[in-house]
Amino acid sequence: MVPRPRILIVGRWSDQIGKDPSQGVYVGRKLIDSVARSGGEPIMVWPDTADRAVDLVRLADGVILPGGNDLDLRPYGVPDVHPKEKHPPAEQDAADVTVARAALDAGLPILAICRGMQVLNVIMGGTIHQHVEETTVEHTGVRHPFDVVPGSLLETVLGDVHATGYSSHHQACKDLAPGLVLNARTSDDIIEGFESPDGRILGVQWHPEIDAADDPVQQRPFGWLTDLALAATHA
Repeated sequence: MVPRPRILIVGRWSDQIGKDPSQGVYVGRKLIDSVARSGGEPIMVWPDTADRAVDLVRLADGVILPGGNDLDLRPYGVPDVHPKEKHPPAEQDAADVTVARAALDAGLPILAICRGMQVLNVIMGGTIHQHVEETTVEHTGVRHPFDVVPGSLLETVLGDVHATGYSSHHQACKDLAPGLVLNARTSDDIIEGFESPDGRILGVQWHPEIDAADDPVQQRPFGWLTDLALAATHA
């Protein structure tokens, strides 16, 4: 039996888990199922130091940086907090950032979703819109179309389709970091995806896990990640 590639997923903070007011960390069932369907072994991580993040990433074959609440941009040169920003505890940003940096250093394949895409962009030297005012395209809790760049990795992953995805965000990537390439954009000029030229990073602003159980197109980014992770284990 071929072993499942180990896919690390950074946990999401919750102020309450279960009926009792108990703080906790979790990964959404739809995300876990999307990885498992693709042949990967989903493993939640929650490092409290950069060294622990490095050790955890050493155990992994691929990494998912999931969606979540807003990233605190003050450590990245933005002086003020936008009134519509909702920040998780600082431990959440630290967990995402340390795992992202460790995964980049290790050269692991990375699937970055929504907030995860923004985290990856900013730590690599890009910038973020604190708040995007909706104009001709809704971005909060809706499915909307976007245009995929022809010849991109994303086009290869999704196939020749009329691309749509479920989005729920008000922050967005502004200037892409060096080493990242645009692969999708909405009609109102919001960056919907990026990738690395070596094909080891795929960032998507929408949430493919929401519809992946019923839509094979939305399952494909997870298949891309686990296939790449599996290939690396046999290289």
